[in-house]
Amino acid sequence: MKPTPTTRDRLLDATFAHVYRYGYHGASTAAILRDADAPKGSMYHHFSSKKGMVLAMIQERLTPKMEVFFDFTHSDSESALTVLERTLEAMTANTPLITYGCPLHRLMLEMGALDPEILAATQHEYDRLSTTLSDLLRHGMEIGEIRQDDPLKLAQHIILSVWGFLSRPPADSSVERFRYDCQYLIKRLRP
Repeated sequence: MKPTPTTRDRLLDATFAHVYRYGYHGASTAAILRDADAPKGSMYHHFSSKKGMVLAMIQERLTPKMEVFFDFTHSDSESALTVLERTLEAMTANTPLITYGCPLHRLMLEMGALDPEILAATQHEYDRLSTTLSDLLRHGMEIGEIRQDDPLKLAQHIILSVWGFLSRPPADSSVERFRYDCQYLIKRLRP
């Protein structure tokens, strides 16, 4: 039997859902409290403010989701391109990701220039993703399946490209279009 989520967990889940869908400024505290089925006092029991709740959400909800969305872990016997293709293909099955884009990217764009603490938290996750992907790319370069380049710069280019693919306007966004863009990107990585 799955344990009943705590009030804190419900608040973090609702915060993720609202910030992802409506952005930091569009996510109202009242709507978060309503969806979490939590009184206002309980929010202040766990967090000092909406910003404090968002910072906790980044660490406890957004970061784990990014580890799933951008799973670049591999074994030495696996092809780097196979891992990259598998990761990008898995994203096509994630309807919110295709519909709303990458939650990390959206939050960085909205709040990066406005709040240094939120920027630091999101930048930390972006740096972790870049490093993990650069390790995979380095492996691919060592075995000759990926063209030689600076692995970290190439990793950042890939992440930003994927974020761009996920940020297409709704009329131009679809699983098929995302898949095509990703396949095109992978072709450009080959030597």
